[in-house]
Amino acid sequence: MNPNLIKNYISEYKREFNRINQEERYKWKAIKHFQDHFNLEAADLAANIESSMDEAKNLLSSGKYWPKRMLRKNAELAPERTRDMLRILFDEDFDIRERIENFRSDFKILNREHFGNDNDYQDHRAILVYLVLKYPERYFLYKFGMFKDFAEKVAYPYYPRRGRIENIGHYLGLCELVKAEVQKDQELLAMHARRLDDTCYQDPNHHVLTQDFIYAVVKHLKETVQRESKRSLVGSTSISYLNSEELSVMKKEPTFKGALINFIQNEIENRRTGDAGELWVVNFEKEYLIEKGRPDLAKKIKHSSREEGDGLGYDIRSFHPDGKPKFIEVKTTKGNFESIFYITRNELECSKRYPEKYYLYRLFHFKDSVSPAELKIISGDLSSICLMPVSYQVNFNSKISLKK
Repeated sequence: MNPNLIKNYISEYKREFNRINQEERYKWKAIKHFQDHFNLEAADLAANIESSMDEAKNLLSSGKYWPKRMLRKNAELAPERTRDMLRILFDEDFDIRERIENFRSDFKILNREHFGNDNDYQDHRAILVYLVLKYPERYFLYKFGMFKDFAEKVAYPYYPRRGRIENIGHYLGLCELVKAEVQKDQELLAMHARRLDDTCYQDPNHHVLTQDFIYAVVKHLKETVQRESKRSLVGSTSISYLNSEELSVMKKEPTFKGALINFIQNEIENRRTGDAGELWVVNFEKEYLIEKGRPDLAKKIKHSSREEGDGLGYDIRSFHPDGKPKFIEVKTTKGNFESIFYITRNELECSKRYPEKYYLYRLFHFKDSVSPAELKIISGDLSSICLMPVSYQVNFNSKISLKK
Protein backbone atom coordinates (compact mmCIF):
# COMPACT_ATOMS: atom_id res chain seq x y z
CA MET A 1 0.00 0.00 0.00
CA ASN A 2 1.32 3.42 -0.96
CA PRO A 3 0.86 5.88 1.94
CA ASN A 4 1.47 8.88 -0.33
CA LEU A 5 -1.54 7.87 -2.42
CA ILE A 6 -3.61 7.61 0.77
CA LYS A 7 -2.57 11.12 1.82
CA ASN A 8 -3.53 12.51 -1.59
CA TYR A 9 -6.91 10.80 -1.43
CA ILE A 10 -7.45 12.18 2.10
CA SER A 11 -6.96 15.70 0.75
CA GLU A 12 -9.56 15.02 -1.94
CA TYR A 13 -11.90 13.47 0.64
CA LYS A 14 -11.73 16.60 2.80
CA ARG A 15 -12.57 18.81 -0.17
CA GLU A 16 -15.70 16.74 -0.85
CA PHE A 17 -16.47 16.05 2.81
CA ASN A 18 -19.82 17.89 3.11
CA ARG A 19 -21.24 16.35 -0.05
CA ILE A 20 -20.17 12.84 0.92
CA ASN A 21 -21.43 13.30 4.47
CA GLN A 22 -24.97 14.03 3.27
CA GLU A 23 -25.12 10.57 1.68
CA GLU A 24 -23.15 8.54 4.20
CA ARG A 25 -23.94 9.96 7.64
CA TYR A 26 -26.68 7.36 8.13
CA LYS A 27 -24.02 4.77 9.05
CA TRP A 28 -23.18 6.44 12.36
CA LYS A 29 -26.89 6.80 13.11
CA ALA A 30 -27.54 3.14 12.28
CA ILE A 31 -24.82 1.95 14.66
CA LYS A 32 -26.04 4.19 17.50
CA HIS A 33 -29.62 2.97 16.99
CA PHE A 34 -28.51 -0.67 17.04
CA GLN A 35 -26.38 -0.17 20.14
CA ASP A 36 -29.32 1.41 21.94
CA HIS A 37 -31.92 -1.21 20.99
CA PHE A 38 -30.37 -4.60 20.22
CA ASN A 39 -30.89 -7.34 22.80
CA LEU A 40 -29.74 -10.83 21.90
CA GLU A 41 -31.75 -12.23 24.80
CA ALA A 42 -35.02 -10.50 23.81
CA ALA A 43 -38.09 -12.72 24.16
CA ASP A 44 -39.10 -11.82 20.60
CA LEU A 45 -35.76 -11.97 18.84
CA ALA A 46 -37.23 -11.45 15.37
CA ALA A 47 -38.98 -8.23 16.41
CA ASN A 48 -35.79 -7.02 18.10
CA ILE A 49 -33.76 -7.69 14.97
CA GLU A 50 -36.27 -5.75 12.91
CA SER A 51 -36.36 -2.74 15.23
CA SER A 52 -32.66 -2.56 16.13
CA MET A 53 -31.53 -2.81 12.50
CA ASP A 54 -34.20 -0.47 11.18
CA GLU A 55 -31.73 2.38 10.59
CA ALA A 56 -29.33 0.09 8.71
CA LYS A 57 -31.56 -0.28 5.66
CA ASN A 58 -28.94 0.88 3.19
CA LEU A 59 -26.53 -1.70 4.58
CA LEU A 60 -28.88 -4.67 4.87
CA SER A 61 -31.92 -4.00 2.68
CA SER A 62 -31.34 -2.50 -0.73
CA GLY A 63 -32.27 -3.38 -4.29
CA LYS A 64 -32.37 -7.16 -4.51
CA TYR A 65 -30.28 -7.65 -1.39
CA TRP A 66 -32.24 -8.77 1.70
CA PRO A 67 -30.03 -10.21 4.47
CA LYS A 68 -31.95 -8.53 7.30
CA ARG A 69 -35.27 -9.83 6.00
CA MET A 70 -34.00 -13.42 5.87
CA LEU A 71 -32.35 -13.11 9.29
CA ARG A 72 -35.64 -11.88 10.76
CA LYS A 73 -37.79 -14.50 8.99
CA ASN A 74 -35.60 -17.35 10.20
CA ALA A 75 -35.58 -15.85 13.70
CA GLU A 76 -39.38 -15.94 13.63
CA LEU A 77 -39.40 -19.66 12.83
CA ALA A 78 -36.36 -20.76 14.85
CA PRO A 79 -35.51 -18.08 17.40
CA GLU A 80 -33.24 -20.19 19.61
CA ARG A 81 -31.17 -21.56 16.76
CA THR A 82 -30.79 -18.07 15.31
CA ARG A 83 -29.92 -16.72 18.74
CA ASP A 84 -27.23 -19.39 19.19
CA MET A 85 -25.73 -18.62 15.77
CA LEU A 86 -25.53 -14.91 16.57
CA ARG A 87 -24.13 -15.64 20.02
CA ILE A 88 -21.28 -17.67 18.48
CA LEU A 89 -20.69 -15.05 15.78
CA PHE A 90 -20.31 -12.36 18.45
CA ASP A 91 -17.98 -14.43 20.65
CA GLU A 92 -14.62 -12.67 20.38
CA ASP A 93 -12.75 -15.54 22.04
CA PHE A 94 -12.78 -17.48 18.75
CA ASP A 95 -11.17 -17.03 15.34
CA ILE A 96 -13.02 -14.49 13.20
CA ARG A 97 -12.79 -16.56 10.02
CA GLU A 98 -14.25 -19.62 11.71
CA ARG A 99 -17.08 -17.58 13.18
CA ILE A 100 -17.96 -16.06 9.82
CA GLU A 101 -17.83 -19.33 7.89
CA ASN A 102 -19.71 -21.26 10.59
CA PHE A 103 -22.45 -18.62 10.62
CA ARG A 104 -22.76 -18.78 6.84
CA SER A 105 -22.96 -22.57 6.68
CA ASP A 106 -25.27 -22.95 9.70
CA PHE A 107 -27.61 -20.26 8.45
CA LYS A 108 -27.71 -21.83 5.00
CA ILE A 109 -28.88 -25.11 6.55
CA LEU A 110 -31.52 -23.31 8.60
CA ASN A 111 -32.74 -21.26 5.68
CA ARG A 112 -33.00 -24.33 3.44
CA GLU A 113 -35.20 -26.03 6.01
CA HIS A 114 -37.59 -23.07 6.01
CA PHE A 115 -37.38 -21.65 2.49
CA GLY A 116 -35.90 -24.30 0.25
CA ASN A 117 -33.46 -22.91 -2.29
CA ASP A 118 -34.32 -19.26 -1.67
CA ASN A 119 -31.27 -17.03 -1.28
CA ASP A 120 -30.36 -16.45 2.39
CA TYR A 121 -28.15 -13.41 1.56
CA GLN A 122 -25.79 -14.08 4.48
CA ASP A 123 -22.59 -13.23 2.65
CA HIS A 124 -19.39 -11.68 4.00
CA ARG A 125 -20.80 -8.20 3.50
CA ALA A 126 -23.88 -8.84 5.65
CA ILE A 127 -21.95 -10.65 8.38
CA LEU A 128 -19.43 -7.81 8.65
CA VAL A 129 -22.39 -5.43 9.04
CA TYR A 130 -23.62 -7.50 12.00
CA LEU A 131 -20.15 -7.44 13.53
CA VAL A 132 -19.74 -3.70 13.00
CA LEU A 133 -23.14 -2.99 14.54
CA LYS A 134 -22.13 -5.05 17.55
CA TYR A 135 -18.44 -4.07 17.73
CA PRO A 136 -17.93 -0.83 15.74
CA GLU A 137 -14.63 -0.25 17.55
CA ARG A 138 -13.19 -3.52 16.20
CA TYR A 139 -14.47 -4.13 12.67
CA PHE A 140 -14.99 -2.32 9.37
CA LEU A 141 -17.95 -2.36 6.97
CA TYR A 142 -17.11 -4.47 3.94
CA LYS A 143 -18.07 -4.81 0.30
CA PHE A 144 -16.16 -7.03 -2.09
CA GLY A 145 -16.22 -4.56 -4.98
CA MET A 146 -15.15 -1.70 -2.75
CA PHE A 147 -12.20 -3.71 -1.40
CA LYS A 148 -11.14 -4.90 -4.86
CA ASP A 149 -11.22 -1.41 -6.41
CA PHE A 150 -9.57 0.31 -3.46
CA ALA A 151 -6.77 -2.29 -3.24
CA GLU A 152 -5.96 -1.63 -6.89
CA LYS A 153 -6.03 2.16 -6.44
CA VAL A 154 -3.58 2.17 -3.51
CA ALA A 155 -1.29 -0.59 -4.80
CA TYR A 156 -2.13 -3.15 -2.11
CA PRO A 157 -0.34 -6.40 -3.06
CA TYR A 158 -3.29 -8.77 -3.00
CA TYR A 159 -5.89 -9.56 -5.64
CA PRO A 160 -9.27 -10.27 -3.98
CA ARG A 161 -11.39 -13.09 -5.37
CA ARG A 162 -15.11 -13.06 -4.76
CA GLY A 163 -16.34 -15.22 -1.90
CA ARG A 164 -12.90 -16.08 -0.48
CA ILE A 165 -12.65 -15.91 3.32
CA GLU A 166 -9.01 -14.83 2.82
CA ASN A 167 -10.38 -11.48 1.64
CA ILE A 168 -11.53 -10.64 5.15
CA GLY A 169 -8.10 -10.90 6.78
CA HIS A 170 -6.53 -8.82 4.03
CA TYR A 171 -9.32 -6.24 4.15
CA LEU A 172 -9.17 -5.79 7.92
CA GLY A 173 -5.39 -5.46 7.76
CA LEU A 174 -5.60 -2.90 4.96
CA CYS A 175 -8.18 -0.91 6.93
CA GLU A 176 -5.86 -0.77 9.94
CA LEU A 177 -3.07 0.64 7.79
CA VAL A 178 -5.42 3.19 6.22
CA LYS A 179 -6.75 4.13 9.66
CA ALA A 180 -3.21 4.97 10.78
CA GLU A 181 -2.95 7.49 7.94
CA VAL A 182 -6.44 8.88 8.57
CA GLN A 183 -5.66 9.45 12.25
CA LYS A 184 -2.61 11.54 11.38
CA ASP A 185 -4.81 14.20 9.76
CA GLN A 186 -6.06 16.36 12.62
CA GLU A 187 -8.10 18.57 10.30
CA LEU A 188 -10.04 15.56 9.06
CA LEU A 189 -10.59 14.25 12.59
CA ALA A 190 -11.99 17.64 13.62
CA MET A 191 -14.35 17.72 10.61
CA HIS A 192 -15.47 14.21 11.48
CA ALA A 193 -16.11 15.06 15.16
CA ARG A 194 -18.24 18.08 14.23
CA ARG A 195 -20.66 16.04 12.15
CA LEU A 196 -21.54 13.60 14.94
CA ASP A 197 -24.43 14.64 17.21
CA ASP A 198 -26.19 12.70 19.98
CA THR A 199 -28.02 10.53 17.44
CA CYS A 200 -24.72 9.20 16.06
CA TYR A 201 -22.19 6.65 17.19
CA GLN A 202 -19.19 8.74 18.24
CA ASP A 203 -16.62 6.53 16.51
CA PRO A 204 -13.70 7.07 18.95
CA ASN A 205 -11.50 4.53 17.15
CA HIS A 206 -12.34 5.98 13.70
CA HIS A 207 -13.24 2.62 12.19
CA VAL A 208 -16.41 3.90 10.53
CA LEU A 209 -14.58 7.00 9.32
CA THR A 210 -11.88 4.78 7.80
CA GLN A 211 -14.42 2.72 5.88
CA ASP A 212 -16.26 5.87 4.82
CA PHE A 213 -13.01 7.19 3.38
CA ILE A 214 -12.31 3.91 1.55
CA TYR A 215 -15.82 3.86 0.10
CA ALA A 216 -15.51 7.52 -0.92
CA VAL A 217 -12.28 6.83 -2.81
CA VAL A 218 -14.06 4.17 -4.84
CA LYS A 219 -17.52 5.74 -5.28
CA HIS A 220 -17.43 9.47 -4.62
CA LEU A 221 -14.05 10.93 -5.57
CA LYS A 222 -12.92 11.79 -9.05
CA GLU A 223 -9.83 10.11 -10.43
CA THR A 224 -7.60 13.15 -9.80
CA VAL A 225 -4.89 11.63 -7.62
CA GLN A 226 -1.58 11.42 -9.47
CA ARG A 227 0.17 8.07 -9.51
CA GLU A 228 3.84 7.95 -8.62
CA SER A 229 6.33 6.01 -10.68
CA LYS A 230 7.03 2.74 -8.90
CA ARG A 231 10.44 2.52 -7.24
CA SER A 232 12.34 -0.76 -7.31
CA LEU A 233 12.63 -2.23 -3.82
CA VAL A 234 15.11 -4.89 -4.86
CA GLY A 235 17.42 -2.41 -6.56
CA SER A 236 17.30 0.20 -3.78
CA THR A 237 17.58 -2.06 -0.73
CA SER A 238 20.76 -2.91 1.15
CA ILE A 239 20.62 -6.68 1.79
CA SER A 240 22.84 -8.92 3.92
CA TYR A 241 22.52 -12.70 4.29
CA LEU A 242 23.32 -14.36 7.60
CA ASN A 243 23.02 -17.76 9.15
CA SER A 244 21.45 -17.74 12.63
CA GLU A 245 24.48 -19.57 14.05
CA GLU A 246 26.73 -16.68 12.97
CA LEU A 247 24.94 -14.23 15.25
CA SER A 248 25.50 -13.50 18.91
CA VAL A 249 23.03 -12.01 21.36
CA MET A 250 23.56 -10.10 24.60
CA LYS A 251 22.24 -11.69 27.76
CA LYS A 252 20.41 -9.29 30.01
CA GLU A 253 19.76 -10.21 33.61
CA PRO A 254 16.53 -9.03 35.28
CA THR A 255 16.99 -5.77 37.19
CA PHE A 256 13.72 -5.86 39.20
CA LYS A 257 13.48 -2.13 38.55
CA GLY A 258 10.06 -0.62 37.94
CA ALA A 259 9.27 1.45 34.86
CA LEU A 260 6.21 3.28 33.58
CA ILE A 261 5.80 2.41 29.90
CA ASN A 262 2.80 3.00 27.64
CA PHE A 263 2.62 -0.63 26.54
CA ILE A 264 -0.79 -0.27 24.88
CA GLN A 265 0.26 2.57 22.59
CA ASN A 266 3.61 0.92 21.91
CA GLU A 267 1.82 -2.27 20.91
CA ILE A 268 -0.45 -0.35 18.53
CA GLU A 269 2.49 1.41 16.88
CA ASN A 270 4.55 -1.79 16.69
CA ARG A 271 1.63 -3.62 15.11
CA ARG A 272 1.20 -0.94 12.46
CA THR A 273 4.90 -0.98 11.69
CA GLY A 274 4.86 -4.77 11.57
CA ASP A 275 1.89 -4.87 9.20
CA ALA A 276 3.51 -2.34 6.87
CA GLY A 277 6.77 -4.28 7.01
CA GLU A 278 5.03 -7.47 5.96
CA LEU A 279 3.52 -5.68 2.96
CA TRP A 280 6.99 -4.39 2.08
CA VAL A 281 8.37 -7.94 2.08
CA VAL A 282 5.47 -9.24 -0.02
CA ASN A 283 6.21 -6.55 -2.62
CA PHE A 284 9.95 -7.24 -2.37
CA GLU A 285 9.53 -10.98 -2.91
CA LYS A 286 7.20 -10.49 -5.88
CA GLU A 287 9.57 -8.03 -7.49
CA TYR A 288 12.55 -10.31 -6.88
CA LEU A 289 10.91 -13.36 -8.45
CA ILE A 290 9.71 -11.37 -11.45
CA GLU A 291 13.25 -10.05 -12.00
CA LYS A 292 14.49 -13.66 -11.83
CA GLY A 293 12.07 -14.65 -14.59
CA ARG A 294 9.53 -16.40 -12.32
CA PRO A 295 6.33 -14.31 -12.46
CA ASP A 296 4.45 -17.60 -12.07
CA LEU A 297 5.93 -18.03 -8.59
CA ALA A 298 5.36 -14.35 -7.75
CA LYS A 299 1.63 -14.93 -8.22
CA LYS A 300 1.73 -17.80 -5.72
CA ILE A 301 3.25 -15.83 -2.83
CA LYS A 302 0.92 -16.07 0.14
CA HIS A 303 0.62 -13.48 2.92
CA SER A 304 -0.17 -16.27 5.36
CA SER A 305 -0.61 -14.17 8.50
CA ARG A 306 -3.37 -12.23 6.71
CA GLU A 307 -5.08 -15.22 5.14
CA GLU A 308 -4.71 -17.86 7.85
CA GLY A 309 -4.05 -15.73 10.94
CA ASP A 310 -1.23 -15.65 13.46
CA GLY A 311 0.22 -18.79 14.99
CA LEU A 312 1.67 -20.46 11.89
CA GLY A 313 5.20 -19.53 12.93
CA TYR A 314 5.81 -17.36 9.86
CA ASP A 315 4.16 -14.45 8.03
CA ILE A 316 4.75 -15.08 4.33
CA ARG A 317 5.13 -18.15 2.15
CA SER A 318 7.38 -17.37 -0.80
CA PHE A 319 9.77 -19.21 -3.11
CA HIS A 320 13.32 -19.39 -4.34
CA PRO A 321 13.64 -18.95 -8.12
CA ASP A 322 14.06 -22.73 -8.45
CA GLY A 323 10.63 -23.22 -6.87
CA LYS A 324 11.72 -24.34 -3.41
CA PRO A 325 9.46 -22.83 -0.68
CA LYS A 326 10.49 -20.20 1.84
CA PHE A 327 8.79 -19.58 5.18
CA ILE A 328 9.43 -15.93 6.01
CA GLU A 329 8.97 -14.33 9.41
CA VAL A 330 9.20 -10.53 9.24
CA LYS A 331 10.51 -8.38 12.10
CA THR A 332 10.37 -4.67 11.31
CA THR A 333 11.69 -1.62 13.12
CA LYS A 334 12.07 2.06 12.37
CA GLY A 335 15.30 1.86 14.39
CA ASN A 336 18.54 0.07 13.73
CA PHE A 337 19.32 -3.61 13.32
CA GLU A 338 20.13 -4.09 17.00
CA SER A 339 16.71 -2.86 18.20
CA ILE A 340 15.05 -5.43 20.45
CA PHE A 341 12.39 -7.70 18.95
CA TYR A 342 10.60 -10.83 20.13
CA ILE A 343 10.27 -14.34 18.77
CA THR A 344 7.20 -16.39 19.69
CA ARG A 345 7.41 -20.04 20.59
CA ASN A 346 5.56 -20.97 17.37
CA GLU A 347 8.11 -19.02 15.33
CA LEU A 348 11.00 -20.71 17.12
CA GLU A 349 9.50 -24.19 16.76
CA CYS A 350 8.76 -23.59 13.08
CA SER A 351 12.38 -22.58 12.47
CA LYS A 352 13.54 -25.76 14.25
CA ARG A 353 11.17 -27.95 12.27
CA TYR A 354 12.01 -26.42 8.86
CA PRO A 355 15.54 -24.96 9.21
CA GLU A 356 16.26 -25.36 5.49
CA LYS A 357 13.13 -23.36 4.57
CA TYR A 358 12.96 -20.81 7.37
CA TYR A 359 14.05 -17.17 6.96
CA LEU A 360 13.81 -14.28 9.38
CA TYR A 361 13.70 -10.99 7.47
CA ARG A 362 14.99 -8.27 9.80
CA LEU A 363 13.79 -5.03 8.20
CA PHE A 364 15.27 -1.89 9.78
CA HIS A 365 15.50 1.86 9.18
CA PHE A 366 11.97 1.31 7.89
CA LYS A 367 9.78 4.22 6.76
CA ASP A 368 6.75 2.79 4.94
CA SER A 369 5.64 -0.07 2.71
CA VAL A 370 6.97 1.43 -0.54
CA SER A 371 10.21 3.18 0.53
CA PRO A 372 13.72 1.67 0.58
CA ALA A 373 14.87 0.10 3.83
CA GLU A 374 17.72 -2.08 5.00
CA LEU A 375 17.30 -5.82 5.20
CA LYS A 376 19.21 -8.64 6.85
CA ILE A 377 18.01 -12.13 5.99
CA ILE A 378 18.73 -14.69 8.71
CA SER A 379 18.31 -18.32 7.72
CA GLY A 380 17.87 -21.51 9.68
CA ASP A 381 17.01 -22.62 13.19
CA LEU A 382 16.62 -19.61 15.50
CA SER A 383 17.51 -21.51 18.69
CA SER A 384 20.95 -19.91 18.90
CA ILE A 385 19.49 -16.39 19.19
CA CYS A 386 16.49 -17.27 21.38
CA LEU A 387 18.17 -17.56 24.77
CA MET A 388 16.10 -15.29 27.02
CA PRO A 389 12.46 -16.21 27.66
CA VAL A 390 10.52 -13.19 28.92
CA SER A 391 7.11 -14.77 29.53
CA TYR A 392 5.55 -18.16 30.16
CA GLN A 393 2.16 -19.58 29.32
CA VAL A 394 0.28 -21.02 32.29
CA ASN A 395 -2.54 -23.53 31.76
CA PHE A 396 -4.14 -24.66 35.02
CA ASN A 397 -5.39 -28.22 35.11
CA SER A 398 -9.15 -27.95 35.64
CA LYS A 399 -9.08 -31.25 37.56
CA ILE A 400 -7.00 -29.69 40.33
CA SER A 401 -9.10 -28.22 43.11
CA LEU A 402 -7.58 -25.02 44.43
CA LYS A 403 -7.51 -24.65 48.18
CA LYS A 404 -9.24 -21.58 49.63
